[in-house]
Amino acid sequence: MIMNVGGHVVSLEGRRILIVGASSGIGRATALAAARAGARVAIAARRLDRLQQVAGEAGEAVWPVQCDVRVPVACELVARAVEQQLGGLDTLVYATAINHLVLLAETDIDTWRDLLETNLVGAALVTRATLPALVSAGGRVAFLSSDSVARPFPGLGAYAASKAGLETLTAAWRAEVSEVTFTRVVVGPTLTGMADGWDPDLAATMFEWWHSIGYLDREPVEPEWVAQRMVRWMAAEDPPEELDLLAESIAERRGSSG
Repeated sequence: MIMNVGGHVVSLEGRRILIVGASSGIGRATALAAARAGARVAIAARRLDRLQQVAGEAGEAVWPVQCDVRVPVACELVARAVEQQLGGLDTLVYATAINHLVLLAETDIDTWRDLLETNLVGAALVTRATLPALVSAGGRVAFLSSDSVARPFPGLGAYAASKAGLETLTAAWRAEVSEVTFTRVVVGPTLTGMADGWDPDLAATMFEWWHSIGYLDREPVEPEWVAQRMVRWMAAEDPPEELDLLAESIAERRGSSG
């Protein structure tokens, strides 16, 4: 069980969940929160050692499986393995994402491929592979998008474009598959390690630019805060198709300050 925001106790007993991108950040926090709420959780990512650390922290309710979402056969194999291990699947959370800090004029084809194959095409491949199980269960899928789709940060335009494609993919799945709920989750600034690989000199320059144009006006949240909202979505009898966590965090801060 997990104590949700507002003092509500939420249970995910009996739920069979696959979280892709669970080796760190929001995916990791969501996996741990779902396990505490009673779900059986499969976690997937490229870095098996980190997945094993998450599973070790969570206990027997979490099962790690390695997957490179850029490889179609890997997505198919993970879907089969998860369905066998969990006895089916009713919830998929696609939290995998990478970003590169680079100006559009300097973004080469390899960078574009890396971003699109991971943030967009991988989501399509994993969903396709797990779709039969999800349809059978009348399940739900959450795609984690970003507030930068509506307001791209200079230097992160290619990342924002990949997330814009993910949002269109979400709408397309809804149009084609009515048996499954597909939810777009808008996530605002979150304290994760996604910027760890950035060039420090370029990052310093970009942060000055962002500050000068008013792009650093949103206080970041912790991954655990996002995870609690994701567990609430998992537990909802009628899950929403739109989940704007940025708006929710802003409203909460205004309420607490008022």
